[in-house]
Amino acid sequence: MSFTTRIADLAQKTVVSTFFGLFLYQGFQLGGQMWIGAVDPKKEHPQAGFIQMIRDKYDEEYEKYFDTGHRDWYDKDDNSHLNGLKRPQDYQPGGKRN
Repeated sequence: MSFTTRIADLAQKTVVSTFFGLFLYQGFQLGGQMWIGAVDPKKEHPQAGFIQMIRDKYDEEYEKYFDTGHRDWYDKDDNSHLNGLKRPQDYQPGGKRN
């Protein structure tokens, strides 16, 4: 075998071993993260109330989508549509803001 063939073999083995090692390391990291997620109890998302409020609003809008008798427009001086808005203390955990 020539000197360049040995160097090429060594380079190939180094690259393949490095990629294999990185693959195993990433598998180890991913497995550890999955284990942590399975062991730890799920915490409430800080914006879970807000997300649920948006889902409820979507469901409400979807139900009246085909209803042509509802009113979705407002006069310039009519602020009655603001009365139904949720306040941050209504949907944040514990009723506190930040």
